Amino acid sequence: MPPRSLADAFAAALARRLKADLVTGDPEFKAVAREISVTWLP
Repeated sequence: MPPRSLADAFAAALARRLKADLVTGDPEFKAVAREISVTWLP
């Protein structure tokens, strides 16, 4: 898994903990898209 910024890691962890969608257009989140729900922006 590629290195992730602290902000990205926090956003992913918070979305997972709250069982919330993460809304992003950042392709780096494809690596965790099977673990959390991601809503992709164009």
